[in-house]
Amino acid sequence: MNGYSLNIAKNDAYGYMAGLAYVKPEIGLKAAITYRSEIEHDANYAENMPFINRYNLNPNLPPSLRLDSVQTEESELTTPKSVNIDFQTGVNKTTLLTAKARWVPWSDFKITPPLLKTNVVSATNTQAGQVVIDNANLLEYGDDAYQLELGLAKRLSPALAVSGTVGWDSGAGNPVSPLGPTEGYYSVGVGAKYNFTPEWAVSAGAKYLMLGDAEGVLAASGKKLGTFEDNDAYIFGMKLSYASK
Repeated sequence: MNGYSLNIAKNDAYGYMAGLAYVKPEIGLKAAITYRSEIEHDANYAENMPFINRYNLNPNLPPSLRLDSVQTEESELTTPKSVNIDFQTGVNKTTLLTAKARWVPWSDFKITPPLLKTNVVSATNTQAGQVVIDNANLLEYGDDAYQLELGLAKRLSPALAVSGTVGWDSGAGNPVSPLGPTEGYYSVGVGAKYNFTPEWAVSAGAKYLMLGDAEGVLAASGKKLGTFEDNDAYIFGMKLSYASK
């Protein structure tokens, strides 16, 4: 796989979203569940494995394998479905409790470029003299991902409201891809919204993520790339909004 490169062309595909919601305005209650479907793409993979051109320098890759080094081919790529639950309710006239939950079956998601699969499977099984693997993925996840977040919002005046959140994300298994070397996270967030007119408002927020430690591994070969520990992430955002009743 030394020198392997991949380009996946841009591709549009469609799925659907469906959900149910319940609202009770007098106590600030809103509850909703939303399902987003899988989306199947016919992806165009352009791959290059230059090391294949040098088999004669590598006794582990005999020319009799007849492996291709360059290929462009279309293959299916399916992005996962998800289920989201959103809930909020008033605690009193100026305080709001919020909760969110999300499930994504990342364990079903794989990126399997056709040339990478063919060459890795063929070379591995030939060297071993038996069928060792029947698939080689560039990216795969071991577990489904779960996410929870709890929040509290407080209106301090007719124009100013503040909020805070705590959250947890399970991650999608360990070891992980070097493209995303974290195993979930814990988060803490704060935010504020100020209405400088009845219609116009400015919002600002920040979130700190304590990223989970993880082992980075190449999915196709199982080669360990390193350990990722004690990492953090910071998110900042601002929004200017207009709402007319």
